[in-house]
Amino acid sequence: MKKAFAIAVLSFAAILFYLDVAVQRAVNRNPSSGSSYRVMILGFDGADPEFLSSLMSQGKLPNFQRLFREGAYGTCRTFKPTKSNVVWTSIATGKRMEKHGIIDWMVLSEDGQERLLTTGNQRRTEAVWNIATDAGKSVQIVNWWATWPAEAVDGELVSNHFTKVRRARIEEATYPEALYEELRPLADMEDELVQEEMRSAGIPVYSPGMLEGVFRPSDNFGRRFRASVDLFAEDLLVERVATHLMETRGQRDLFGVIFRNADIFSHFLWRFIDLRLATQVYDLLNEKQVPLSLEIEQRMDQAYAAVLESVYVHEDRRLGRFLERAGPDTVVVVVSDHGFQFRNYGFYHYALGPPGARAPGSVETLAPPGVVFLWGPPIRAGTELTDPSVFDVTPTILYLMGLPVGRDMDGRVLVEALSPELLATRPVEWTPTHDKGRRGGEPRRSPVDEEILKELETLGYVS
Repeated sequence: MKKAFAIAVLSFAAILFYLDVAVQRAVNRNPSSGSSYRVMILGFDGADPEFLSSLMSQGKLPNFQRLFREGAYGTCRTFKPTKSNVVWTSIATGKRMEKHGIIDWMVLSEDGQERLLTTGNQRRTEAVWNIATDAGKSVQIVNWWATWPAEAVDGELVSNHFTKVRRARIEEATYPEALYEELRPLADMEDELVQEEMRSAGIPVYSPGMLEGVFRPSDNFGRRFRASVDLFAEDLLVERVATHLMETRGQRDLFGVIFRNADIFSHFLWRFIDLRLATQVYDLLNEKQVPLSLEIEQRMDQAYAAVLESVYVHEDRRLGRFLERAGPDTVVVVVSDHGFQFRNYGFYHYALGPPGARAPGSVETLAPPGVVFLWGPPIRAGTELTDPSVFDVTPTILYLMGLPVGRDMDGRVLVEALSPELLATRPVEWTPTHDKGRRGGEPRRSPVDEEILKELETLGYVS
């Protein structure tokens, strides 16, 4: 009798145990439970808030409009110099460049005799994918700036150098290393097919005759225009790689990818603005020396948004494809590192903003802001974010993933975007630092350094 009773008690205890496990698993799947979420970071380098706003108001960008309507949004403060490798490293670490150590496109060699491209192993602090890996989370990172040589993660990392795979074999372009051979065939695409993809999207493809009828074309304009086909192809490859990884490995706890089209085309397509308007504004600025006015800037922003419509529509469709892949327990974070501003004839992402302008907090001088959207189960629909900055992205991601935020980070958790129920269930937790003193090193040379340097020169990043 006692034995039977004991067995019954043990059986009941076992049932309770498995019920508890089942409940916990259900809680982990239930977005309203206060559990952690998976995060999908979609980076659109150079996406501008004014251009997005203009095109969304015309119904041209339904997927960005969906994020705006169903999620949280804000123009995203950035800092100068708005160099992509610098700012995107701040986005990935939540820290100023003085802390993370990526401060320019180039650095001097140890003997001071030559300039070398900055490489990812010079980063001194942990990136969000390192923090996630250390916490037992799985990650997929594709084409993030300053990620060559690829570092070990719990999952996959495809460095920004992998986009040059059609021109050279690049060691340490992926982690794990064997992933390189698996992904390499995805780069096989004919230039004619790339150009056809551009034409079908309505994006201009270079031809000598197109230099006629544009505003004051320059030699640099022609070089940038010609280079756009290769750079467009690289973004096609990036999407192929990201899609392949998600299809073959499933969606990881943290997924991140960067696309460059918005930035690339914004550097030179402004010369396609209506000639009449372009000439009128040029005369005002350079012959009559009329000071810039808000009206002039707004007219040029609207005109340039119209020119860039095909590029932004293309990226909006790309955004839609990733939204379809996001699981029900996923928060999507869409972010850009900067926008573009009209200054003394031209659109620049390194503009300083209005004379004497100062940004609050750690960003000292205004640079053209980018954008940030949050969308997913715990995000309050229709929320306007309160002065978000590029430093806020990683702290917010860490919180969403159920991880503590480093007190040495320069950003904050964007709590105004989050449901009160989630914050009440799981307050923000902190840790002094996620750094372990294991990072930082000398720049490394790669077989595609010359190609990358030429590209940076063509785009006007370095001289």
